[in-house]
Amino acid sequence: MSAKSLTQLASTCGVGNSPFFQKVVEQARVLAKIPRPILIRGERGTGKELLARYIHQQSERAENAYVVVNCAAFQEDLFVAEMFGREKGAYTGALDSKPGKLELADRGTLFLDEIANMNRTVQEKLLRVIEYQTFERLGSNRSIEVDVRIIAATNADLEKMMENSEFLPDLHDRLSFAEITLPPLRKRREDIPALIEYFIRQLHQEIPNLEPKQFTESAISELQAYHWPGNIRQLKNIIERLYISDEDGIIQATELPLEITSVEPLRGNFYEKVMAYEKTLLLTALKDHNGNQRAAAESLGMTYDQFRHFYKKYHLDELLV
Repeated sequence: MSAKSLTQLASTCGVGNSPFFQKVVEQARVLAKIPRPILIRGERGTGKELLARYIHQQSERAENAYVVVNCAAFQEDLFVAEMFGREKGAYTGALDSKPGKLELADRGTLFLDEIANMNRTVQEKLLRVIEYQTFERLGSNRSIEVDVRIIAATNADLEKMMENSEFLPDLHDRLSFAEITLPPLRKRREDIPALIEYFIRQLHQEIPNLEPKQFTESAISELQAYHWPGNIRQLKNIIERLYISDEDGIIQATELPLEITSVEPLRGNFYEKVMAYEKTLLLTALKDHNGNQRAAAESLGMTYDQFRHFYKKYHLDELLV
C-alpha cells in the first residue's frame, strides 16, 4: 500500500491494530477492486464518508469523479432535481438545464450519505439506476446512460424501516452486495493511544508553532474508559481542544472535560459540593445506560420526571454532546 493510501486510510478510520479495525481495512481493500455497490453502516462519527472516499481512491475509478450527496440535506421536492438533474422549465425557477449528481459521477463513484432519509419515490428511481444504469432528468423523457459505482451509508435500522415499508427491500438488496460495518470507538478502545498520537501529528502539521505536549497515562486511561457516543469525531475534537488550551505541556486526567470523567472537583461551599456530586451521579448513570434517561432514572431510584428535572437543571444535554 502506498504512503498516500496509508495517509488516506488513517484519515478514514483512524489508526490501530484492534481486530475490528483490521477487519475493516481488509474488507475495504478487497471490495475497492470489485465494481459493485457497497453499503457502509455505523454510528455517527465513525468515519463512513471517509471510508467511502478511501474505497474510491483504491478502486480503478480513482482518477475519475468522487461525488457526495447528503440525502438529508435537501428538501424533498428539490432532491430529485439535485440527484437526476433538470431541464429548463422543469419547475418554477428552473431557468436553465443542469446535470445532476449522477451525471457528474459518471465513470466514477457516487457516495450517498444518510440514505435512510431518501423518500420512496427517489428510492425507486435509484433502484432503476443501479439495475440499468439509466435515468431521465426532471422534465425530460430522454434516457441518459451512466457508469456509476454507488456507495451508500447509514446509521439507521434499515431492517426496521423495511418492516415499516419505509425502505425498499429491493434497493437494500442491491446496495448491500457488500456491507462494511464500522465499529464504534468503544469496541476498539485499544486503538485510542494511537489515535491520540495521530491527531497530535495532524495538529502539528496544521499549526507548526505548537509546543510539544503529552498526555499522562492516567489521562489516557480515562479516555479509554469513556463510552464515546460521538466516536472518532468526538475524540478528535476533544484531543484538539485539550492540546491547544494546555499551558504546561502535560495534560493530566484532571484537565479532561466533565463529560469524560464524570467527576467534577468538589470546590466551594457545602451546597456547591452537593450540586457537583449530584451532577456526577446523573452523568455516570447516563453513561452506564448509553444515554437512556428512563433507564438512568430507574437505576438511581428516581421517577423519569424527577430525573428530567435534574437533567434540565444541570444542562446535561450540553455535557453529553
